[in-house]
Amino acid sequence: MADFLFKRGTTFLVTCINEDAQGAPVALGGAVIAAELRDSQNALIAPLVPAQVADQPGTYTLSYPGDTSGWPLGTLRTDIRISDLNGTIKQTNTVTIAVVDRVTQ
Repeated sequence: MADFLFKRGTTFLVTCINEDAQGAPVALGGAVIAAELRDSQNALIAPLVPAQVADQPGTYTLSYPGDTSGWPLGTLRTDIRISDLNGTIKQTNTVTIAVVDRVTQ
């Protein structure tokens, strides 16, 4: 079972929070965030665009500005890489997203 459900043809936008081991938000400062959506064969489906949320330490969004109606049905996966100014790289757990057709056209 997937972690999230996404209806293709809709806007892809998720909000994330960078947290420490105790669950407290960690400010991103000048960190570089990267994420990609890939299928089960590791083919790139969409590069995701990160953006830090102003006045909310550790909070950022991942979005895809293009049309999602051509995304394949099934399970996609992503993880998020955060590289801080000290050169430390943090990689999140892999997240799965079930892409399904929308009903209302």
